[in-house]
Amino acid sequence: MNLNVPFGFYGWGNIGDESTLQGFARLISRCQNGLRVWIASRNLSHTARVEPSFNYYKATGRDLRRLWARYCSTAHVVAGGTPIMDVLGKWPLSEVAPLVVAASDKHKPFAFIGCGTETLHRDESRHVVGDVLAPRVRHWTVRSERDKQRLTDYGVSPERITVAADLAWTLDAVTKDFGQEYLARLDGNPNRRYVGINLTSERFVLAQEPELFSKVARFSDSLIQKHDMRVLFLANEIREDETFDKAASRRVLSCMKYPDHALMVPNRYWSPQEMMSLIACCDLTLSMRYHFCVFSALQGVPFIALKRSDKVEDLCWDLGWPHGLSLNCVDTAELATMFSDIEEKRASYMAALQTRVQRMRDRAFENNVALEYLGK
Repeated sequence: MNLNVPFGFYGWGNIGDESTLQGFARLISRCQNGLRVWIASRNLSHTARVEPSFNYYKATGRDLRRLWARYCSTAHVVAGGTPIMDVLGKWPLSEVAPLVVAASDKHKPFAFIGCGTETLHRDESRHVVGDVLAPRVRHWTVRSERDKQRLTDYGVSPERITVAADLAWTLDAVTKDFGQEYLARLDGNPNRRYVGINLTSERFVLAQEPELFSKVARFSDSLIQKHDMRVLFLANEIREDETFDKAASRRVLSCMKYPDHALMVPNRYWSPQEMMSLIACCDLTLSMRYHFCVFSALQGVPFIALKRSDKVEDLCWDLGWPHGLSLNCVDTAELATMFSDIEEKRASYMAALQTRVQRMRDRAFENNVALEYLGK
């Protein structure tokens, strides 16, 4: 079987996306039927460096390899990501739906593998999922039971949905070596206590909590003042638009009393393993990005999740992780209380998290069900 993965969100600047790319490779490696895979990418050199086992073609513009992938493919898939959402407007459904229709018109089966869903706010979006995708997609594997329920509500038959987990759960933890070496060069002292912070400044985030950055700044200052910690700003999405991570870090930094005790890690396109090693150097992370929280869990680093989306809320629910706040409930005192609770019960929380991470890893390999359906 030859697979085409035409939804070209890989290589677009999001390190979490490349973790699902690696997870997809691990899933494929378990198949014994000689699968060949072509994947659309926005940055061919980066995706080939991060995961060299696939064939890549340009997601946009002219590329004869795209035509070859379409011609040779026997099935099409969306692997990873959150293609079922509309908080950003018509995209990504406006891009995904035509891909599904085109494959259907060529009588090539289509599956969604290890994907997430969000609550849809537009009637048009519900129409796309229920009337365009549902009858044309052979099978879906999703991150959680809540994803399955949403798809069922939108009109997808429950018999076509398998609950698995995000593909990134198949990744192995990495050592601190890279992170310690890099931070020693950046900071001059590799033995500090760090809190890693990863935020976004998307419009819908600020609409829910206009004071988010000042509240996080006060929390950061309290960790510096009371616990002699160093704040490490990390970007899991490296695009330098005002809505992304670097801009959010700068806004927090501008509100802090002790900005000289904070570091902004350069906005490089790290591999997932490099980012995970940096996270491993932290005593705690605070993030509103799904895969940054997953990286923390994989590395055994406790995290406080700011639930900017359904997927982050679902993650905390699936892990039984109590340290998460909805955006409209973010409070400096509550963040401090969560930090104190983690400090006091770190060993027990980490033991429980380790067990749950293994459960998620086992579930992630159940995404192979979608591949089996494609072969029928």
